[in-house]
Amino acid sequence: MVAGACATAGMALGRVKLSSKKKGFCLVPKNDGEWAAKLKKLNAKWYYTWGAKEPNGSPATAEFVPMMWGKWGCNAELMAQIRAAGHKTLLGFNEPDQKKQANISVEKAIELWPLLMGTGARLGSPAGVHPDGEWMIAFMDEAQRRNYRVDFITMHSYMGANARHFLSKVEKIHKRYKKPIWITEFAVADWTANEGQPNKHSANAVMKFMEDALPKLEKMDYVERYSWFSAAPSSHVLGTSALFAKDGTLTPLGEWYASI
Repeated sequence: MVAGACATAGMALGRVKLSSKKKGFCLVPKNDGEWAAKLKKLNAKWYYTWGAKEPNGSPATAEFVPMMWGKWGCNAELMAQIRAAGHKTLLGFNEPDQKKQANISVEKAIELWPLLMGTGARLGSPAGVHPDGEWMIAFMDEAQRRNYRVDFITMHSYMGANARHFLSKVEKIHKRYKKPIWITEFAVADWTANEGQPNKHSANAVMKFMEDALPKLEKMDYVERYSWFSAAPSSHVLGTSALFAKDGTLTPLGEWYASI
């Protein structure tokens, strides 16, 4: 039933809009080349790997966007390499407000920011766990005070399956910073799920979220790009948001994402 609904929705959408220019994907590339095949299956127009260097075997159909994940290796030499590679866009630090991620103080991020600006690339903000949290507000206020360039806001969102709440959050972030938005990670998550407590968001609910949210993101002028985060289908927290099954084929959700 879900697969059939997905196919019908995908075909109907395809007749209206042949290919999204906003849709991307985030993944860690492996040496087997399967990662490039995934990009093609999803018809992704851009991708990133949480790294600064473009991986070998990058498909011509998808633009690679480098990221300066954290403070390690953030130096003039690497920035010169990014500039020489001709990348048009550079993403800022990944979840600097999270100890298990980049874990950078606002002061250190501001200190390093001129290096990123020096690439000449269009520059995305750090992607905070909380895009309107204390860390991001302090960073953006200080960047503005120093007249540092931040060309667009990157944000993450792992809310429930209510598309209206998610879209309201995106609008709130845009109004706060008054800049274009890239949603570099988002999916439907149940942070209470574990081995003994199944994910409360069913595959059907996640499908409905995607069907409601993505066409609206396509119509929002200030949302320039978005990238769904696909964990393994076995993930307790994010499994029902998986775009790929264990064997690498598209799930019904993945088929719908590929169709937009």
